[in-house]
Amino acid sequence: MAKRSILDQDDETEINLSPMIDCIFILLIFFIVTTVFVEEKGLQVHKPDAAASTAMEENENITFEITAENKVLVDGKEVGLAEITGRVREIANDPEIPIVIRAHEKAAHGTFVAVWNAARLGGPNTMSFSTTN
Repeated sequence: MAKRSILDQDDETEINLSPMIDCIFILLIFFIVTTVFVEEKGLQVHKPDAAASTAMEENENITFEITAENKVLVDGKEVGLAEITGRVREIANDPEIPIVIRAHEKAAHGTFVAVWNAARLGGPNTMSFSTTN
């Protein structure tokens, strides 16, 4: 009996891709099912357009400045947190006059919030803030 060599075989070997395709399909289903499609709610901020802004004169608003040492200044004079509401009421008889709070970047957030809340009690319709260096 003659020996057949492996090279003489006429059968072609094929790679079966079905198990690999099944594994990829199962992984795809797993990732689709475990993905969370939830939109997280956040704070809604309505930013004004730059074209809509109008130039304001310095005397048309009340400006509170918070220094790096957490001191509150109005017209360069230091005021206490208890005086802010009264200042807003006496200076701004018209609620349309805007309140501006300029806080130094190193000022404490608690001081800013206290000034914001005290000024808000004075009854203005518009308030804004900015940071300074």
